[in-house]
Amino acid sequence: MKIIKNLESFKNSEEGVVGIVVALLLIGLFISAIAFVQTVYVPQWMNEKEAEHMDQVANQFSQLKFTMDTLSMTKQQNNPVSSPITFGSKEMPFLSSVRSYGSLDILPNDCRITITDNNGESVSYILGSIKYASENAYYIDQSYILENGALILNQNSGDIMAVQPAFSVVDMNDLSFNIVKLTGIEGKTSASGYGTYPIQTKFSSSTFSMIQHVKQITIFTHHKNAWGNYFNDSLLNSALDYSISETTTGDGLTMTFFDTKNANLPDLSLNVIEIEIQISIGWGR
Repeated sequence: MKIIKNLESFKNSEEGVVGIVVALLLIGLFISAIAFVQTVYVPQWMNEKEAEHMDQVANQFSQLKFTMDTLSMTKQQNNPVSSPITFGSKEMPFLSSVRSYGSLDILPNDCRITITDNNGESVSYILGSIKYASENAYYIDQSYILENGALILNQNSGDIMAVQPAFSVVDMNDLSFNIVKLTGIEGKTSASGYGTYPIQTKFSSSTFSMIQHVKQITIFTHHKNAWGNYFNDSLLNSALDYSISETTTGDGLTMTFFDTKNANLPDLSLNVIEIEIQISIGWGR
């Protein structure tokens, strides 16, 4: 009888060990599954989430440009319009992930333009720009820049013109150009972090002039590739004889027009639009 009791006790002890081993295996399997999801799927999900956020910023900047264009056409003063810009995207609940952030800056001297006629007389304008820069953890970092009425996308591979400015060829050999000057309000020109921030825009003034026999148009910008491709595409089917080259200092592009047998120097219809802009809730200096 004593032997039988010992055998039953040994059997019970084995069943207890098997139960512990099964529990440990299940825990290990659960941890492995979580680790697999964490290392494989979470980066993919967050990459898609940050890509969707950048698409949202692109749409918001397109809406901001549309607002500025509308203000330029209506010329309604003292009526500021608010446009939201969303910074960053949330981390995933219950799983380990990193939140993305962003920064928004009004850059008063970031874009300039100079127009010179065949007599060597020049006019210059400081246009400024507004820039959103992402701080993504998974998706490629991108910047959206609104300068001189153009929306530019910049990333590691270079920059492209996402939305075109108001520059056109008239009657094959004259030009029309609406240039947009952004004036920031001191102390309300930058924001960074996470969340949604309003950009307030207000029409200030517009001035029209006609410049005859334009010899050169020079734009000083950090986004020469986008502007160079755009100007070349705009002028390609015109009757103008022109060249596009970098400035000697390398900080801009110059369009030079030639008075030849088959082409005359163009006249330029120039509309200079000034928009006041600030990053804040409500309007105030």
